Amino acid sequence: MTDRQPPTPNRGARVGLRLVPPRFPRADEAVQVATEARAEGPVDILFVNPPAPDRSIWIRSQHRVGRRSREGMIWPQVSLAQMAALFPDYRVDIIDAIPHRMTWETFERLLREKRPRYYITQVTAPTLQNDMYGVFLAKSLRMTTMAFGTHVTPMPRATMEAYPALDFVLRGEPELTLRELVDTLERKNDKAQISNPKSRIRNSKLQGWW
Repeated sequence: MTDRQPPTPNRGARVGLRLVPPRFPRADEAVQVATEARAEGPVDILFVNPPAPDRSIWIRSQHRVGRRSREGMIWPQVSLAQMAALFPDYRVDIIDAIPHRMTWETFERLLREKRPRYYITQVTAPTLQNDMYGVFLAKSLRMTTMAFGTHVTPMPRATMEAYPALDFVLRGEPELTLRELVDTLERKNDKAQISNPKSRIRNSKLQGWW
């Protein structure tokens, strides 16, 4: 009596499913802002007093809570000029949108023309959500965003959690802190470009307020 081998299964009855990975269209390269040619006269650092929510005259300053100017007084942006003066080795510019009653459409066009690497803005509590729209526009153009003022000084964590487009908050007197922060970011960028040209600064939120 011989041992009988189990019958061989019919392998031809199997149907092999071949899954082809999807090929989605890639438009990233076509719209990549970082690879676009920079416009005539770009700047490294842009200091901003953003447009008002209602195109009225608003008072913004690092020493004021912020309010609509009942008397129509234009508040000179001396604080922005002081901070800009700390960067003689950088190309800087100032946009003071309030006296021009600038619209957000005009502001966005200027932002695209100047294409700064660093965007530093005034923010106040009464106009906070409006002011952060400028931060959102800057972040969409791959700029490093910073804010200062009487609102973000006592509430840095709450502000940054509510507005993820904001990279850094400058607390208190911002001048020397801003210079230190920009120098630190530039050193990190230089090291990252040497090791990996495509690398970016990571975990900037870990030290988001200075």
